[in-house]
Amino acid sequence: MDRPVKALVHITALAVLPVLAAGGTAHAGGPLADPTRPMTATDSAAAAPEPAGVRVQAIVIRAGSRVAVVDGHLVHAGDRLANLLIEEVTPDGVRYSQDGHSRFARLKCPTPLTVRRGAPSK
Repeated sequence: MDRPVKALVHITALAVLPVLAAGGTAHAGGPLADPTRPMTATDSAAAAPEPAGVRVQAIVIRAGSRVAVVDGHLVHAGDRLANLLIEEVTPDGVRYSQDGHSRFARLKCPTPLTVRRGAPSK
């Protein structure tokens, strides 16, 4: 081997050696999941932590009116959902009161979507 190729082999070996010494794992820890394998009931229970509090799933704003989907239910400001009073629907979450305490549940990963009505197709 000529000198530049030999140096490259040595550098590559030095870069790979710590990974092999660590047991061949190059991830943060825990088992690697196969993304092509369907999840089982035990996988989904382990992967999804128990929800804490109110879960805001969607917010729709149309002509100044705001509607939210909270725990699978469509709600407006002033609505009651179980022991919750929906106080306000904002563009990024829902303010509600529960057991005399005012709280705010934020919409996770909001994706703004603008829907415009166009001319009907012919």
